[in-house]
Amino acid sequence: MGKLWTLVVMATFLFCATNSIATTWGSTTVQDPLTGDQCEVKEPASYGSYIYSWPSKYDGVYWPFTDENWLWECEDSGYISFGDDFSDLTDDEISRIRKHLSKASSQRGSDLKRLEAMYRLRDKDDKFWAWFYRVKAVILTQDANAARYEALQLMEASVETMEPGFDLIQTYYLIGEYHRIFGKIDKAKTYFSKARSVEWQDDEGNAQTGSEYINKLIDERVTMFPVSPSP
Repeated sequence: MGKLWTLVVMATFLFCATNSIATTWGSTTVQDPLTGDQCEVKEPASYGSYIYSWPSKYDGVYWPFTDENWLWECEDSGYISFGDDFSDLTDDEISRIRKHLSKASSQRGSDLKRLEAMYRLRDKDDKFWAWFYRVKAVILTQDANAARYEALQLMEASVETMEPGFDLIQTYYLIGEYHRIFGKIDKAKTYFSKARSVEWQDDEGNAQTGSEYINKLIDERVTMFPVSPSP
């Protein structure tokens, strides 16, 4: 798999290590969408709601995307993807990826660099890329904030067209959290407030305001605001 995942944020690694017995993987084979050959990969076997309490929650990223096993690769062809959309390729995407992989340079660099190059050849929208940059922020020890900045630009550009629901609430929170990280506290407060006040209906049609889960994240991050000096 390479050494990408040695770069996982140490805090996330230490936290997850204590819970590793609770998430398990099984072996399976999948068809390489480029060649039709079989590739051996790992798939989630068991996990629990505790994955939503791990530190990657602050970037809106959850297991299995924090685990190297969810990065599926067919070594013969060089095709690499996350497991959830491994086979979701159009004919045009397959053609572009084959052309890319025919170049020797396509096999150079870290798993993350090759993965991003592969996704650049697929028809992914800004919502995907905002999420991808958040995954990068969780994985990287260096340049994590550079990835967050890229995600922030995409989220701010799209948030006003999103429908009320959990995705909107989480996006408001993430925009606020990234502004907090970048020291823009007033903007952080504004977006945290927006996240708390979204009115929506859950899958059962029940009226909701905000999200208890996101509100707890916000409550934690608010405690990290700088304290104003006493007059």
